Amino acid sequence: MQKGKKASWMEIFQGLGKTFMLPVALLAFMGLFLGIGSSFSSSSTIDVFPFLGASWLQVVFRFMSTIGGFAFSYLPVMFAMAIPLGLARKEKGVAAFSGFVGYVVMHLSINFYLQETNQLATADQLREAGQEIVFGIQTLSMGVLGGIIAGLIVYKLHTRFYHFQLPDSFAFFSGARFVPIITSLTLAVVG
Repeated sequence: MQKGKKASWMEIFQGLGKTFMLPVALLAFMGLFLGIGSSFSSSSTIDVFPFLGASWLQVVFRFMSTIGGFAFSYLPVMFAMAIPLGLARKEKGVAAFSGFVGYVVMHLSINFYLQETNQLATADQLREAGQEIVFGIQTLSMGVLGGIIAGLIVYKLHTRFYHFQLPDSFAFFSGARFVPIITSLTLAVVG
C-alpha cells in the first residue's frame, strides 16, 4: 500500500489473508507435535512397539502432546493478536498487545452479562449452553470468529487512535498508550 492513500478493499483483504499466515503456520507446526506425541503415547502404538512404553519416552510424548495442543486451544486469541499486528503500519507491538487486551475484555464483558442475566451454565452443561472457559472466564463459545472480530476492531481502533493526542493534563495517556485504553472501552461494549 502506498503511503498517504486509503487502502482499497482488495488491499485490506490481501493484508488480512497475510495476517492469517502467522497463526496458521504455528498451528501446522504444533499439529505435528500434537500428532507425534499423541500417536506414540497411545496404548495401541505401545502394544505394537513395546519399546515406546519406556517411561522417559512417554513423558516426552505426553509433553509434545501438551505443547502441541497449545495452538489449537488458543487459536482465537492468536488471531485477535495477529490481525492488528499484521495490518498495523506503525506501533505494531501496541497493536498486538491491544489485540490481547481487547479479546480478554470482550470475554469479561460477556461473562458479566451472563452473570447479570443468570445465564451462566453449570460446568457439566457448558457445551450445551454454547459456553466455554477462556483464560478462566466463562463466556460464550465464539471460537476463531470471536478472535477475528476482536482483531479487526482493534486494528481499526489502532489505525484511528495510535497518534491521538489528549489535553496536556492527560498527555501521559496520549498516542500509542491510548490504543489499549480505547480498545478496552470499545470491546467492553461490543462484548
